[in-house]
Amino acid sequence: MLIIHRYILKQFVRNILICLATAVLLFTVIDFFDRIDIIASEDATIGTTILYFLLKVPTHIHLMLPVSTLVATLLTVGLLARSSEIIAIRAAGVPLINLAQPLLLSGLAISFISLGFSEIVVPYCARKSHELYNIEIRKKHLKGGYSQGNFWWRSGDTFYTIAGFDSRTNKLLGVTSIEMDESFDIDHRIDAREARWLDSNLGWSMSDVRELYFDKNQVVNKQEFKALPLPISQEPDFFYDRELDVEGMGYFALKKYIKKIKRDGIPINSYLADLRAKLSFPFVNFICVLVALPFALKSTRQGGMAVPFLAGVAIGLSYFFIHSLAIALGRAELLTPSIAAWTANILLGFVGLILNWGAEAP
Repeated sequence: MLIIHRYILKQFVRNILICLATAVLLFTVIDFFDRIDIIASEDATIGTTILYFLLKVPTHIHLMLPVSTLVATLLTVGLLARSSEIIAIRAAGVPLINLAQPLLLSGLAISFISLGFSEIVVPYCARKSHELYNIEIRKKHLKGGYSQGNFWWRSGDTFYTIAGFDSRTNKLLGVTSIEMDESFDIDHRIDAREARWLDSNLGWSMSDVRELYFDKNQVVNKQEFKALPLPISQEPDFFYDRELDVEGMGYFALKKYIKKIKRDGIPINSYLADLRAKLSFPFVNFICVLVALPFALKSTRQGGMAVPFLAGVAIGLSYFFIHSLAIALGRAELLTPSIAAWTANILLGFVGLILNWGAEAP
């Protein structure tokens, strides 16, 4: 049995690598032709262009891994059935559940790998590709149109706003702090062109600073400085989490972000479904294996692979539709976050179990 498992696993790994490489290459080519006009017009160097598309590969891998797992399962089992190897193995008294074991375990392992990959690699590469495209290629920071932030936070009676953050140099751009009194009138305001991170001991240093003091919203004192310290406790990691959208964050980064904006008084309900989905989505790889197995087994020497293949792909891809719909309902607070995140997994997992239950019949 161990030899059979190794044989099936070898075929599965080969097929999934081929499918994944093909899908990622296709996505990269489409992305290249979608952006080549902008890249050419901005005179970006070849090295910068290549690095930009390489940094986008991890995101493409994460998105296309479930589809590749689905197709690889269909190909592996379908080809074994087509060549009568499944029939020979079953004639020897081996049940289908034993044949499916290496594929199901592989799907579960891929799910955990995808979970770690989406937490560690994807957010980092997404952030770097975002910076590279806007700063090195489109040069928005030189044109005055680049911002990775436009966010704010609160600390006590002081509100801070940042126009942008450049993680290459650890600089905050367009820093403003506004201190309010008990009547919510402006008492003190500071504007700085930028703030540079020195180290964990010295903190931030602002440049080209203008400081204003108010009395009932009337300026009573105005001072200008070349440099002043920025008295905030946030380190650069705080702004790394803020600069990307939800899709570009890992689970722990998004959780920390939600905690921060909740402290600032911003509603967080629309983010909770996305947070739960960070844990549920990687397990679609296992669901894809579970759903694809019975359809692949229908591919016999007489019947061919086309119909079962298309049916399996259609059911597998329906996961993405159900998942997206459930998350949208979760963001609208029509479903609880946990239900929204796990609905597609539960539904298609149940379908996969039913289909596999009937697959044992000869």
